[in-house]
This record gives sequence, C-alpha cells and structure tokens, in this order.
Amino acid sequence: MRVPRPSVPAPALALALALALTTTLCTALTSTLAAAPARAFSLPADGGSHRSPHTLGLTYATVPASTLLCAKVAAKAGYSFNRTVATSLGQEPQIVVAIAVAMAESSCNPSAVNINSGGSEDRGLWQMNSVYHSEVSKACAFQIQCNANAAWRVSNHGADWNPWSAYANGSWRSFVGDARAAISGGFSFQLANSGGRTCLDADRGNHADGAPIRQWVCNAGDAYQQWTVVSSAVGALPILRNVGAGTCLDWDGSKVGNGQPIFQSSCDSADGGQQFSFVGGGQMNTDGSAQALMQNSHDGTCVDADRTDHADGAPIRQWTCNGSDGFQMWN
Repeated sequence: MRVPRPSVPAPALALALALALTTTLCTALTSTLAAAPARAFSLPADGGSHRSPHTLGLTYATVPASTLLCAKVAAKAGYSFNRTVATSLGQEPQIVVAIAVAMAESSCNPSAVNINSGGSEDRGLWQMNSVYHSEVSKACAFQIQCNANAAWRVSNHGADWNPWSAYANGSWRSFVGDARAAISGGFSFQLANSGGRTCLDADRGNHADGAPIRQWVCNAGDAYQQWTVVSSAVGALPILRNVGAGTCLDWDGSKVGNGQPIFQSSCDSADGGQQFSFVGGGQMNTDGSAQALMQNSHDGTCVDADRTDHADGAPIRQWTCNGSDGFQMWN
C-alpha cells in the first residue's frame, strides 16, 4: 500500500531545492579543482620554476586588495601610466604590466617565497631571486616598496619584463583586467616628503579653486593627507584627488617656474595642469622610501616642499625637477 506523502509548503520546498542545488554545485566545483593539473613554469630569470598562484583565466567582480597593494607601490616606484610596452597583447602601459606580472608571480603577497631546485629563493612581490639579483637584500625583498623599486630597476624602468618567467610564459595576461581596473578605479595613499618629513596636505577649511596645498605633520588617519591616484583611461596620465576635500592637485598654467604655487582645484582629468608622473629613483631603501619625483605634465616642474620651513602650513610649490633634492622626493 502506498503511504501518502505529507504536503510540503511551497516556501519550504523552494528552500530544500535551493540547498540541494548548492550542495551539487559545491561538490562539482570541489571535484573540478581537485582534478585540475598544477601549472609549472621553468624560465630562469626570477629563479626558475614556480606555479601560478591563481587559476588562469579567473575573473573578479571587484579588484582584489592584493592587486591594489601592488598598484600603490608600482606607482610610487615610477612605473609609467602612459609609456607602453610591446607585449603579446599589444601595447600595454608599463604600470599595467608591472601589476599583472606581480600578481602572476606572487599573488602580490609580500611574504611569498619560492625555493628553486638549485637552492636559490624568489622573494616578495616581484619574486626577486637571491642569486640572479643578490644586490636585493633579504630585508629589501620582503619590504613592499623596496621590492617594487628593485623590480623597477631590473625591468629597465618598466620597459623590459623578459627576466620574469610569468611574463615569458604568458601567465601575467590573466591579471591584466584587474591591473587596468586598479589604476582606473583609483587607489589612495599618503605622500611624505623625504627632506622635510612632512606630508602633502589639503587645507581642510577651504576647498575652493585655488585653495592651499601645504605641508603638515604626517597623520595616517587624516583624510586631507590621503590622495587617490586615478587614471581616466588606460594609457592616460593620472590625477591626484584629495580624499578629504574632493579637490585635485593643480598647477597654474600661467604661473610656471621656481616658487610658483600648487593648489587645490575642481578635478578635471583632461587638464594637463592636474596630470602628473611619478619619476622613480630606484633606490632600494629597506625603510620603504619610494624616493620619487612628482612631475607635472603641463608645466614640467615638480612638487617641492619649502626646505626652509617645515612647520604646519608651510608652502608646497613648483620647482625645477632635481632627482638629488630630498625636498622633491615623495614616499
């Protein structure tokens, strides 16, 4: 005799079906991942054979925090937003290639280590090899900015990525989308002057066009000392938008030269007076200093802190670029 089944309310039935479907999908995904072959790479410039830390072709709904970390240090190291590299994907901005290579090499994990069959180690974000690049100390290799600066030097200032196995075998291409998104979506950091030990600060009480930009005692929690680097399109020079004020760093196109002002203005990504380049120094400083010039696209002058006055509110101005002047170096 057939025993009649008790009726199941519609909402409970829907929930049961959803749970069953989720379980089936998870089981299938687990089986697929378990069966996936490891990918080994064997070109010897960053040391030798590694495995890509991600499944090739993986896409993200949002840019991973690890990608943004590499974008920040790559920008300060000096990788260009508008100078390109000829790659298997066509011409790509140097900074995009730099970020994508680091993601493929280390997942942008500062502590990443790969031990090669010969005993050498690939270390840090750009996996600097302990034998091929013995000039990069262990302390430098595991310091994020120092590692980025070292890679900038080894890559001929972003122009040559052949020394990295992730570039030579093409695995970096899987991370280009995230790299592009990281620079176009923007990332924020503080900018500390090497000479004055003060930070680039927007006047919190005045956000009008022409309002001051000045030096101030560094405070990592102050939104008026946080700057968002945004490239309006792939290959475009970035602008620098203040997080607290919402205004952008601006040079007056009619007032160019030593001592001329730098100020806040309404953001306009097409305004050459707001576009800038980081010009890396390449110093491998284990304290994490970037030692980079900030050069304006329109005027060609650099952001300079007044060397005679480091008090809160002291001036920030234009000056002829000089890579040996600590008051033009920003970390």
